[in-house]
Amino acid sequence: MSRLRLWLERVGVGVIAFLSLSAPFVFGFVYYLGVTDGLEINAGDPLRESRVWMIHERSGPAGIGWLYTRPVEAPQEGVQCALSQLILFEWRAGLSLRTDAEYCRCFTPDANGRLRESAVTCR
Repeated sequence: MSRLRLWLERVGVGVIAFLSLSAPFVFGFVYYLGVTDGLEINAGDPLRESRVWMIHERSGPAGIGWLYTRPVEAPQEGVQCALSQLILFEWRAGLSLRTDAEYCRCFTPDANGRLRESAVTCR
C-alpha cells in the first residue's frame, strides 16, 4: 500500500468521523434554540455581547438570528463605542442570508464603572 493511499484513507476516516460527530451537535443546537429563548454570550457587556435565537412565525420556525457586537474606535476620549450587526438566516420563503442591519452605540463609564449609553454618535 502506497503512502499516498494510506494518507487518503486517514483523511477519509477523519472527514467521516467529523461529520458523524458534528451532525448531532447541529441538530441538538437547533432544537435547543427552538425550545428556549436563545443563547446569550457575554450578557451584560454592551461592547461584546452576542445573541443567537430561533425566529418564530405563526407557521412555525422561520430562521435563526444572530446579533454580534464588537468594540469599534470611539470618536472622542472617555467614550467606548460598539458596532452591532444582525445576521438572519431564513428558510421560510427559500434559503436567504441577510446581513444588512447594523447599528452603533457609544457608552461612557459611570461612577460605579458600569457603562451607560451616551449621546455621542459613532464614526
